[in-house]
Amino acid sequence: MLLAPVCLAAQSTVTSQTALRTAPNGSSVAQVRAGASLGTSASQRGWSKVTLEGYVHRSVVGGRRGSYSISVNADGGAYLRSTPSRSGRVLALVADGSGLTQVSTRGEWIRVRRTGWLVASALRASEPTVAARKRETAKKPTARRASPGAVTIAGHAAKASGDSTAVAEGDVTPDSATQAVTALALARRTTLYTAPDGGSLGSIDSSARVTAVARDRGWVRVQVEGWVRAQDLGPSDSTVLTTISAADLRAQPDRYRGQVVRWVVQKIAVETADPLRKGMAPDEPYILARGPGQENSLLYLALPPSLVDQAKRIDPLGAITVTARVRSGRSEPSGVPLLDVLSITAR
Repeated sequence: MLLAPVCLAAQSTVTSQTALRTAPNGSSVAQVRAGASLGTSASQRGWSKVTLEGYVHRSVVGGRRGSYSISVNADGGAYLRSTPSRSGRVLALVADGSGLTQVSTRGEWIRVRRTGWLVASALRASEPTVAARKRETAKKPTARRASPGAVTIAGHAAKASGDSTAVAEGDVTPDSATQAVTALALARRTTLYTAPDGGSLGSIDSSARVTAVARDRGWVRVQVEGWVRAQDLGPSDSTVLTTISAADLRAQPDRYRGQVVRWVVQKIAVETADPLRKGMAPDEPYILARGPGQENSLLYLALPPSLVDQAKRIDPLGAITVTARVRSGRSEPSGVPLLDVLSITAR
């Protein structure tokens, strides 16, 4: 029977390579690398009790050892990695013969856990778990209002972008308040995406600490806290779609009809509709555009009379932010998405 993940009281990051020991001043079972994230549960005279988790390959695993379900059986020890892959970041070198607790399996890889003791000076505090945050919140008589300008950004840190600290999919499920939230240290500057294989929101510096809240097919949904200037914030309109593409509209034209999108597109020209443009009134003005973003798709953006002059003043091939309602995800005869412009802003 596989063991369920434990809720850890706190998360810490290893600052320098150090030995994981069976007890304070006990024998070494692993050499833990700098940057590894550990769950800490107790302290004693300069030592911290920690739990290390990761993946080992099935080829280096032996039988039961004492109270542990498996053990390392490899001359020179076995690498414990952050993901079930030989390219996964090495968290520790586990000594030959050391016992491990099997948590789950993924193909030829086994997710394992080992509790031991580290010198407290080799650790720094990381993000607390969801459970710890809830306990702390419960102690307060009223909810604390967020300071102006404080925001939480949720996105997906992609393995494809080089974030090798991300743990494999399937380990944490979304909105699970009873499971530990994994605090991660970024190994390098990485890109934050709107969704798996989605557009880029920006980049996160390696000094940031992120919290993993869900995983999906090799992607990790993360939260990172930071500050922005209050003047750069505005109300959020949940009815406006920002992550769908022109390809989405063409693939499911009926699904998005009447929906409002906000895109950055490239203006090509302002034109008027000819009789071949079905779905548009004769001589109806529209922007012929390309986008959104880096997508190489033509768009017809129908203009109301009040926005025609403004649209004409924007330089050809200039970038504009457009808010528009989908009239047709695949207009006839060309199949180009047709939208009704609500607002445009030159960038």
